[in-house]
Amino acid sequence: MTDPRDLPHTYAWACETGGRLTVAQKATVRAGIRAGYVDIARGLAGRLFHRPPAVDVEAPPDSRLTRTAVEAAAEQLPAIVGHGYRTWMLGSALASADRQNVDAELLYVTSLLHDSGMMREVAGQDFTVRSAELLLDVFARAGEPETRGLLAADAAVAHASPGLSVADDPVGFYVQAGAMADLAGLRMWDLPGGLLARAYREHPAAGVHQSIPTLIRREARDVPDGRFALLRRAGMDRIVQASPTRFYAR
Repeated sequence: MTDPRDLPHTYAWACETGGRLTVAQKATVRAGIRAGYVDIARGLAGRLFHRPPAVDVEAPPDSRLTRTAVEAAAEQLPAIVGHGYRTWMLGSALASADRQNVDAELLYVTSLLHDSGMMREVAGQDFTVRSAELLLDVFARAGEPETRGLLAADAAVAHASPGLSVADDPVGFYVQAGAMADLAGLRMWDLPGGLLARAYREHPAAGVHQSIPTLIRREARDVPDGRFALLRRAGMDRIVQASPTRFYAR
C-alpha cells in the first residue's frame, strides 16, 4: 500500500516535504503539464464544433461552515477573493458537465480558500500548506470533524498538482479545473454560454491576471524544487497574463 505522504497531492506530503518534489515526482508533474497543454490545443481546435452543456451553477450551500469560510475569504486580497468565488462557479459547472457528484460544501469552501496561503510568504514551504492550515482552522471554528477538514486540506494541496485526476481527489480536481478555467481559459469551451461573463461580473477580477503571475514567480523562487517552479518554467505565469479570460476582466 502506498503511503499517502509519498503522494504529491496530500496535506501530509506537503507538510513533510515543504512541497519539494523527488526526481520521480518531477517527471510526473512535467507529464501533467504537457498533457494540460495538449488539452488546451485540442479544446481550442474543436471549440467551433463543440456545444457547451446546458448546466448552470446552483446557489452556494448555506451552513455554519460555509458562512465561516466566507468570513475568512473576505480577509484575502481582492484579486484572490474574486478568483476563489469564480473557481467555485466554474468548477461546479464543469463537475456538472462531467456528470460528477462532488461534495458541494467541500468544493465551495475549498474553492474560496485554496489560494489563501499566497497571502503570506514562507521560503521553503509550499503555499498550499498555509491554505490547508486555514481550511483546518475554518472547519474547527465551524464545529466540523477534523476528518472532514482534512479532506479540504488535501484538496487545497492537490489542486496545485498538474495531471491530477478525479480519482486522485474529486474536490481538488474540480478546484483545479475551476481555477484553471478562470486564470488560463482551460476548458472554457465546456462551460455554459455566458457563465464566464457572469462570474467576472459578480466577482470582479481586481487585477488577478497581473497579481497571480507575480505570486507564481514568488512561489517558484521560494520552493525551487516545487510544483510552481516547474509550472513557471513551462510558462504558467505568461499563460495567465495572456489568458483569454482577461477580456472578461474589464
